[in-house]
Amino acid sequence: MSKVFVSSTLFWGTPLPETLRLVRQNGLAGLELWAQQFFLENFQEAEYLRYVEKYGLESTVHACSWDLNLASANAGIREASVQQVIRSLELASRIGAREVTVHPGHMTMVCWREESVQLLQQSLRRIAAAARSLQMPVSLEIMEKIKKEFVTDPASMEEVTGPLFSFFFYTLDLAHCDSTEEMETFHRTLPRISKLHISNRVGPQYHTPLPDGDYDFRALLPRLKAWDFPMVVEGYDSTAAHEVFTKNIHFLQEQGGIIEHV
Repeated sequence: MSKVFVSSTLFWGTPLPETLRLVRQNGLAGLELWAQQFFLENFQEAEYLRYVEKYGLESTVHACSWDLNLASANAGIREASVQQVIRSLELASRIGAREVTVHPGHMTMVCWREESVQLLQQSLRRIAAAARSLQMPVSLEIMEKIKKEFVTDPASMEEVTGPLFSFFFYTLDLAHCDSTEEMETFHRTLPRISKLHISNRVGPQYHTPLPDGDYDFRALLPRLKAWDFPMVVEGYDSTAAHEVFTKNIHFLQEQGGIIEHV
């Protein structure tokens, strides 16, 4: 059975003990902890570690990405972006996370692709050096095809990583794919996939609940299970009732063989 994690953004504004209790209570392997959320909500590392150990949960970390750009033409923004990713790596190391998910940068101007590739390569070299020092695996995410994003398929990922292509791991976000055929192609051509981010989409609206969107996850899940990668359920939910999380969990439980009722 593939391990299923959930993004901490599905528990926005929720105290850590309640979040981790719900993760364990619903039979999940662990949490993908958004570093930005950890810092914004002033979570305490000691408390996090206490409950992770209590419930036998695993962790991955999603590096800070909001308002950042590893390929920015603005040197100050680019430097801040690298430092925030390194800060996320350091957090992951302290809490014993499996790996850190990192968003590659995007173009400052859509006509500056070549320049953006060069700047991103510089940033990735520094991140790789920090990852080696901390012995923390980094998984770069294939991004959605929207304006200014340019790392949107295996070929562009190989281009921007250059000689570091075999150093990094990679996260395949299914909501960023434009078809199930593209999912299969990316799975076949992208090496060193470390996990899947799973959520649905409605046209250009990304990360909707699994049963609500353009993709039929009832048909998809057996194929994803056969790929045998860890899966992270993504989305955003700030409701006290955790409505999006609950809808996703009920859907996965109904399919059988993905997660079990606990």
